[in-house]
Amino acid sequence: MAKKVSTIVTEYIVKEIKQGKYQLGDKLPSERELMEFLNVGRSSVREALSTLVDMDVLEKRMGIGVFVKKIELNHLVDSYVVSALLDTEVSRDLLEFRLLLEVEMAGRAATMAKDKDLEMMEEALTLHVDAIESNKPTLESDEKFHKSIALATGNSVLLKVYNFISDLINSFKQDLLKVESKHSSLHYHQRIYQAIRSGDEAIAREAMREHILDVTERFEKMNLFKQDTTNS
Repeated sequence: MAKKVSTIVTEYIVKEIKQGKYQLGDKLPSERELMEFLNVGRSSVREALSTLVDMDVLEKRMGIGVFVKKIELNHLVDSYVVSALLDTEVSRDLLEFRLLLEVEMAGRAATMAKDKDLEMMEEALTLHVDAIESNKPTLESDEKFHKSIALATGNSVLLKVYNFISDLINSFKQDLLKVESKHSSLHYHQRIYQAIRSGDEAIAREAMREHILDVTERFEKMNLFKQDTTNS
């Protein structure tokens, strides 16, 4: 299957950053310059830039341009990863892998979590409640909660794998936020936390499984909506 044009643009920008052409804080060429140099349309350039902004690699400054925000990309982005971020099928695979990984993480955390790990989970839950009350996105609290579970496993390799997968999933979490049920996510997080706090490995696994399946279902609905919109 041929690559999307926006994927080619994204890979080009990533390659330029990796090779040192653009350093931290450097301004990228304008949309028009990228269009002319790569011989692509404006929509492809904008989609590529938006993807890298969502990944925290680039930063858009209103009325000024797009700037490099992160240059250590080897652990985060390569050509396959970029393609994955823009491919629905691979995104599904990522969610499936996340299910396998985080269910086991939750079970292990239930047997390994220390007081400091539980405190981090509690902080994340408080952030989540605050976000709901102030009608703000819950991305920060969600990341903090799941990261605290990865830390609670005490397994450094597992943590590295989680960080890598988390970076990929964050690329389309921005879209998921549009169909997110903040109260539902909070409910799942509270159940998972209580199970880990109680040391109940089985319930921690089951609660996490239900949570990730709920996220996956919302992802599928989001993509069905996008298809309907495109076809209409």
